[in-house]
Amino acid sequence: MSKSEEIQAKLLLALQSNPPNLDDIVSLSTELAKLDPTNQRFYIDAKTLIHLGRDSIKDHSTALLELVKNSYDADATKVDIEIFSETKDMIRVADNGFGMKPEELKNSWLRVGYSGKRVSTKSKLGRRKTGEKGIGRISTDRLGSKLELRTKSKDEKLIGLKVNWDDFDVEGKSLSDIRVQIFEPKEINLPLVNGKPSATGTEILIEEQRQSWTKTNIENLFQELSALTPPFENVEDFHISLVNDVYPLPSEEINSNYLDAAEIKIEAYYPGTGTEIIYTYWDKYNDKEVIEKIEWSNLLTRTGIDTTNLIDNKIRSGSVTIKLYFFLRESASVKDFEFNLTKLREFLDNNAGIKIYRDRIVVKPYGFPSSQFGYDWLGLADRKAKDPAGISRSANYSVTPNQLVGAVFIARDSNIELADSAAREGLVESEAFYDLKSLVMGTINMLESYRTRLIPKINEAKRKSRSKESRTERIIKALNSIEKDLYSINLEIQNNSDVATHIKERVQKNVNDLSGTTDKVEKTITELLNWNRTLSGLATIGISSAVFGHETEGSITQLKGSVMAAKLALSRKVPNVEDAIVEIEKAVKSSKRVAAWGAYALTRVQREKRNKKNVNIAKIIQSVVNELEPAYKAASISINTELKDIYTYTFQMDIETVLINLLTNAYTAATLKSGKRLIVVRLIEEDLKEPKKLVENGYSLIVSDSGPGVSKEFEHRLFEPLFSTKVNPTQGSKSIGTGLGLTVVNSIVNDLNGNISFDKDPVLKGARFKIWLPKERKQRN
Repeated sequence: MSKSEEIQAKLLLALQSNPPNLDDIVSLSTELAKLDPTNQRFYIDAKTLIHLGRDSIKDHSTALLELVKNSYDADATKVDIEIFSETKDMIRVADNGFGMKPEELKNSWLRVGYSGKRVSTKSKLGRRKTGEKGIGRISTDRLGSKLELRTKSKDEKLIGLKVNWDDFDVEGKSLSDIRVQIFEPKEINLPLVNGKPSATGTEILIEEQRQSWTKTNIENLFQELSALTPPFENVEDFHISLVNDVYPLPSEEINSNYLDAAEIKIEAYYPGTGTEIIYTYWDKYNDKEVIEKIEWSNLLTRTGIDTTNLIDNKIRSGSVTIKLYFFLRESASVKDFEFNLTKLREFLDNNAGIKIYRDRIVVKPYGFPSSQFGYDWLGLADRKAKDPAGISRSANYSVTPNQLVGAVFIARDSNIELADSAAREGLVESEAFYDLKSLVMGTINMLESYRTRLIPKINEAKRKSRSKESRTERIIKALNSIEKDLYSINLEIQNNSDVATHIKERVQKNVNDLSGTTDKVEKTITELLNWNRTLSGLATIGISSAVFGHETEGSITQLKGSVMAAKLALSRKVPNVEDAIVEIEKAVKSSKRVAAWGAYALTRVQREKRNKKNVNIAKIIQSVVNELEPAYKAASISINTELKDIYTYTFQMDIETVLINLLTNAYTAATLKSGKRLIVVRLIEEDLKEPKKLVENGYSLIVSDSGPGVSKEFEHRLFEPLFSTKVNPTQGSKSIGTGLGLTVVNSIVNDLNGNISFDKDPVLKGARFKIWLPKERKQRN
């Protein structure tokens, strides 16, 4: 009898036995197939499942996430997860999905590599099914050695199976040799829906865990589950509950308003065809959105990517939507919100990074703070470390990863070339993936560029966020509060009979020493502020001297020339008295101009101007204009004033310093253009109206000139210390800019709780600077 006939005889006996010997039937059928002289087959070793499950999945969090994704694909709206490592050894995952029929469990679940999701890509709820490799269920081996699955589908009875994954961890056994027990469970514990257990669903119980769960593991799992669906979308049809005995989790839900605290939101959309990307911007400083389009090749160039080998300017990743939220991790961000800065920072620490979502389900590890390599998968931190330039240096400005919360949205059907890696974590790093990465980097670059354009409004917002109360008043209040507290403590100590006398005496002495500290500090601060005010005034004298110095120099030269001419007229044999008188009169005029400039310089820093008092702003402005007018006339510049009488309680020196710096800049600008040279100074009453705030009474000082205006490329740097657009001497002046004038102006305006803005004057076509300051009344004691 041949070997084939021998096997057939044994197979016949196994088939005829009652009940049939199924193990022998499977084994003998395999042996018989191996004797086929024409065709052979692959045979799968039992350990293959170990390699596909336990060995290929990075960690137990990833394995558990695979089970949750299966629940999502089963149209579950609720998933209960229980992890017990301390009190008992069990993991439970239950959902209210559509469950499995007995034939599905046997023909699909137990068929390795089979996935009905490749045939039916959409669920009944319209969800794009996530798993297509047919091996996600084997991830349970990464969690524990023993698995019990119970499932209930509509109109079907309960069915379950039990698997001991360690049975597969043997040498020389075929996959088909390992038994998997099918049974009918007595009960199934499914999530509650409207207070009642769900009629359908699946429950998975795992015992003999491979790895114990730590506090960090639970925290990371919680964050991964929280980010499973996009935080930007209000997902109402999928909720996950996590219970554990390792670490208590926060009970409060994530406040969706955190996203509203972003300074800038940007959305990029590439439809999958063509070469244009559409960008939409929103920011908290403007009411309207901004829309821009950019070519793919131009975006790559902006990002610093070489485009010489770019093939047909095509984005190979397919259709993509990117949403980025940029946050400032500072107190101004939470103003007018129901949460505080600590809560916002917690949200950012847990959610910062740019994640990838495929069909609304997250793709690990991109953008997860707990992932060593995935969190900053774009290398933003390294880029910032190489050049930590702030926003004022707009050309080199870059954001840091902990300021961004973002998502990249892709789909299986429209992004076919973006495939899962074999390890169930991450995407295959193909050309399509690198194009996707470049598109995200380009979007970040567009965000950075957009933010630099907002610098004037950012600076204005910072100024407004400051308290209207002066810094001096805040310090004095704090010191007064401390003194009161110390006085109360001292009283309690002195009245306490249990405290030793020598301790009471020491405390009393210390309190006495501190008494009057507030007055001393206030005096010191006032002196320092006066000194600072004087320095600003002196700096302004220096700036205006540099600009108008040639006028003084010309007057001195003319004075010398007239004196010499008068001397010559009188030294002739017949003295020419008439000519001498004419020259002496010229000399007197020149000397008066020199004296006037000296008087102008000296009056800038007079003591009374450093004291706060009730003043007429219009009178101050007209006085300064009158003093400077001769120098302007010499340069053929006319100064017109339109002034309303406005009285306020302020420092005269501050008003003069602001005005002189603005007039000095206007003088320089006016000399840069030919034709009629004109400067207009206006003073108007203007109240500040802000939404949901009280109207604040104030006034505006406006200085316009007929010069060329402020170049767009310099707008965001205008108030930066030592930055000047005057790098070359102007006509009639040998000086160049110091970069201090507008810095001094900005500093004073901020100290006075005002604001500064600039634009193009619609009539003169040059620059127009507007200073708004609040009206203040002298407080009565």
